Amino acid sequence: MNMNAMFKECMKPHALVHSLTGAAVAFLLVYFIPSLAANLLVLGVLLFVAAFILEFFVNPARKQ
Repeated sequence: MNMNAMFKECMKPHALVHSLTGAAVAFLLVYFIPSLAANLLVLGVLLFVAAFILEFFVNPARKQ
C-alpha cells in the first residue's frame, strides 16, 4: 500500500478522536496519580514502541 493511502487512513476523524481520547486519559492519569509523573519518560517510550508495533497489526490501510 502506498504512503498516501496510509496517511489518508490515519487522518480520518474517527482515528483522530481515538488519539485525542488517549491523550485525555493520559493527562487524567497523571493528574490523579502524581507518582506516574516521575516515570513519564519511560512510560512514553514504552507506549510509543508498543504503538509502533501494533500499527503493523491493526492498520486497515495495509490490508488488501
